[in-house]
Amino acid sequence: MTSLNIKSYLRTLEQNPEYVDLLAQVNQLNKIEQTIIATDAIPAPLNRHYKLGPLSHGTLVLLAENASVATKLKHISPSILSKIRRSEWKITAVKIKLQKPDSNSHNRAPQNQTINFYANNMHKKKLSQPGIESLHHLARSLPVSELRCSIQALLKKCSNSE
Repeated sequence: MTSLNIKSYLRTLEQNPEYVDLLAQVNQLNKIEQTIIATDAIPAPLNRHYKLGPLSHGTLVLLAENASVATKLKHISPSILSKIRRSEWKITAVKIKLQKPDSNSHNRAPQNQTINFYANNMHKKKLSQPGIESLHHLARSLPVSELRCSIQALLKKCSNSE
């Protein structure tokens, strides 16, 4: 049932012109991630230790969990770029950055920096009251999860910015 709630919510967002670009970027990053997995561009042992960052002007950012992972990714970045480009993506560079540590936990992986990047860059746009109410409804319907925490953090940020 949760999956249906999310799909329904995403369909609603897709119809809202304010979110068309954001959802297109998210879909593009999802397809790039699928390409990385399908082509084994990044060795399987590293898959849990990085996140996709923003894609801007042909440069894909990979956010490494720690310095060791960042070093490994930097060493294989030419190979990553080559494999992604063979899949017809117009990516000209791969940049490796460290994720900011999560202030709430030292053992847990940091929150998805991709979401944070896009949320931070949407500061010019405000969520409408019906949008906020929909997010509250969605958050209440979800089990305790990273998605629910992210939605609640977004709602808290919205209420602080008013």
